[in-house]
Amino acid sequence: MRLTSTSSTMFQKLKYNPKYEKLYVILFFTVLTAILTWPAAWHFFSAVPSSGSDTMQVIGVAGNKANLIADQGFFRGTWSLIKSSEFTITTLYAYFQLILGRVFAYNLLFFLSFILSGFGTYLLADYFLKNKPAALVAGVIFAFSPFHMHNALGTNVGTMHQEWLPFFALYLFKFFDGLELKNFALSGLFLFLIALSEHQLLAFTAIFIIFFLAYKLASDPKSFLRGKLWLYFAVSAAVLSVVFFFMFRSLFTIANSDNNFLDAGFSAAVKYSNDSLSIFIPPNFHSFWSDAFSGLREQFNRRSKSDFSDYTGYATLIFSVLAVFGAGNLKKKKIPTVGLFFWLAVALGFYILSWGPYLQFKGVLDPPVKMPYYLIYTYLPYYKNIRTVGRFFVWSMLGFSVLAAWGMAYAESKISNLKTKNKKGSDNAGEGDNPDNSRKNKFRVIFYPMITFVVAVEFLAVPLETNSLLHSSFYEKLGQDKEKYSVIEVPGSTSYSFASRDLVWKSIHRKNTLNSYDFARVNKEAYLFQENTPIIRDLLYDVPDEEDRNNSDIMKSSYYDIANEILKYYDVRYIILDKQALKGNPEEGDRDMIYPMKAYISSVIECSDTYEDEYLYACQVDRSKMPSHMFLAFPSKDHWVGKSTAKGGAKRYAESGAELNLVNMAGGLMDGRFSFNLKLPKPMGIKVLFNGREVFSQYITSIKQKKNIEIDLTNINPGDNKITFGVYAADGSEIHADGKSDAPAIYQADIE
Repeated sequence: MRLTSTSSTMFQKLKYNPKYEKLYVILFFTVLTAILTWPAAWHFFSAVPSSGSDTMQVIGVAGNKANLIADQGFFRGTWSLIKSSEFTITTLYAYFQLILGRVFAYNLLFFLSFILSGFGTYLLADYFLKNKPAALVAGVIFAFSPFHMHNALGTNVGTMHQEWLPFFALYLFKFFDGLELKNFALSGLFLFLIALSEHQLLAFTAIFIIFFLAYKLASDPKSFLRGKLWLYFAVSAAVLSVVFFFMFRSLFTIANSDNNFLDAGFSAAVKYSNDSLSIFIPPNFHSFWSDAFSGLREQFNRRSKSDFSDYTGYATLIFSVLAVFGAGNLKKKKIPTVGLFFWLAVALGFYILSWGPYLQFKGVLDPPVKMPYYLIYTYLPYYKNIRTVGRFFVWSMLGFSVLAAWGMAYAESKISNLKTKNKKGSDNAGEGDNPDNSRKNKFRVIFYPMITFVVAVEFLAVPLETNSLLHSSFYEKLGQDKEKYSVIEVPGSTSYSFASRDLVWKSIHRKNTLNSYDFARVNKEAYLFQENTPIIRDLLYDVPDEEDRNNSDIMKSSYYDIANEILKYYDVRYIILDKQALKGNPEEGDRDMIYPMKAYISSVIECSDTYEDEYLYACQVDRSKMPSHMFLAFPSKDHWVGKSTAKGGAKRYAESGAELNLVNMAGGLMDGRFSFNLKLPKPMGIKVLFNGREVFSQYITSIKQKKNIEIDLTNINPGDNKITFGVYAADGSEIHADGKSDAPAIYQADIE
């Protein structure tokens, strides 16, 4: 590669060698990353940059995958992840963790997301402009934008790894230039890396490809007449379909099921979209003037960090405007403008798509005005499963970055005001020792660093928060115990923050945890066991949330007297209380729940041993009593049409098909008496089936009066047994109620 006058002057003090141009650029972005993410570099081996719980989720999930790969071996473990559709960006983190450790690995990939974002955008912008200083600043804009910083610290790990987007766009353009196999393969590789990073990022990129094909069809329709192009299309469609099927098979299965919990609903698409003014409002995590725009931000209905992370920077916007209005002048200066209006369409188009289904102005939807994304949400398959619509902005940010590079070139041509001896040749001066060219290079040495400084100050968010991942040595102790059993960590089912950290602790202690948490999309059927099993429900939900444990459901007995039996039956060895999470936030009026939780354990659970340090309190469950009793639980929410609370306890309303689970913890058959109270809104027939066998049937005419029903059960199998309620009309037809007012109320259920 020949040393250009631009790069020669810019790097002459560094003894610029053209052979290492790309290495110099990477070094530039490495140093800039260390500065603009301070103090992440200082804590490179001791703490991870983070401003939220999502970072812990990434490290924890990666840690569990690293454990699987370590246990099964590299190839077998990787294949297991591929088969289960778990081969994602966290798998890459898992590989790095195995080699470098969790902190070093995370920090390295965090740094690379900034370095490669800048480097890729530099290559992309220079491909269009042939102006290396302007391309370098474009890389700074894309790499260190508030959008990237917010997603990197959030951590929205898929969107954080935006670095593959400029590379994909670059090689897609290069591929269409000459249909070379190398560029085809590289564009496919970077599309795969985008998919590996996040399925939503892939969905955004699919829309970018539509933009690209429309642009090529309009600007160069003859290129689509090449047979070789269609051959490449066919190959890529076949290969990527297979690859993406394996990567997202589980997502496709869920999306096409009756329980599609990936679909967060239309309201989520509105809630997590961008405001039309957000591009102009600096975020509240700026280093210097975070409070300067607080009054303006207060005027918005929504004021979360993500709502203002789309700030593009006024310098970027000004240069983008200059690029558009200065396009004619750029042509006169023989500065390439091919692609300028394509990137304008990307910048504005994806910004508008990030607004979601409706136009929002300061968070207001009145009157609701439909936006283009409404059509995408309605008609394109699977796009309704995208919850965070605002992240469409990632492609918009790349568009503005490249567009701003043209604006800088225009500003340079206007401001430099070079005087040349040969006016006729001033627009196309040669290189070498031309004094006018030298004057121009000196101007660039001042102009582009000044713009870089302005952009950096506009985006500055240092010092970043860091997390050292400090934890109790008790988790290492459990990890050294190779025996398999379960633990309950509190408040792992009611605290987002602790549930996120607990993913890391789980990768350390490597035990099954009964506590679980839905972080984004709520699968209402995922935790029926935890929510409906006595004692376990108390530990995970009721006590941490300070609910009345004696009034939590329709069971007559609290089963406190057989608590240890239940825990032993489900092989729960330890109950662990996290002190930090149970303390809550005193500034928000949270009560310190560590003492009520310890009191509950001391009164209900028998501990054979305890452990306590500054991080946690652990009770080792006494396992001396053999399980020999029975209890009732709910196996499903189906056909229970409502719930209410009265002085006598909770009531559930059942339509035909409502079920209870009778759990026999003994090792053999047992006999027992099942009883419950009943109130009817109107005369109806009630049946009770035990494991499909009818054990009670009666048409009851007394209404709104308590009726006690007792049923003798024989040959109760060890383990789970199903009790099913049938509700019938006088003609024998099943009653499926629309609400609790039409259904029988069942309460005070018990088994003796």
